[in-house]
Amino acid sequence: MIAAFLYIAGNVYYPARMIARQFSPWSKQTITFFRRYLKAHLILNVIALVALTIHAHYAEERNFALTLCFIVTVWLTIAGTLMHFRIMPNRRRELRLLHIQHFLFVIWIVLIMLGHYIE
Repeated sequence: MIAAFLYIAGNVYYPARMIARQFSPWSKQTITFFRRYLKAHLILNVIALVALTIHAHYAEERNFALTLCFIVTVWLTIAGTLMHFRIMPNRRRELRLLHIQHFLFVIWIVLIMLGHYIE
């Protein structure tokens, strides 16, 4: 539950930004808010990954959907972190294209729900 809350709080960044794009030009306060929220997005997702790892280790339920969901979660977190810190600048475009795919997000949500539904 803690990991879920952290992921929700961290990932509201993107819908909020999509809504804010409808109102332009942005004020300096809006620009500052989204720069700070991007850092919060990164920090909350890394902390959520740690919480998820602990949750997955101690959870009694294990299945293919949850394992796949965990792999997708690790990928999204690592790719986002690598992008943010520009660790692989020559691969930044590929990382960004994979990291921001809405389809991957939908798959991630479906895997979470399916994995917790299966016993």
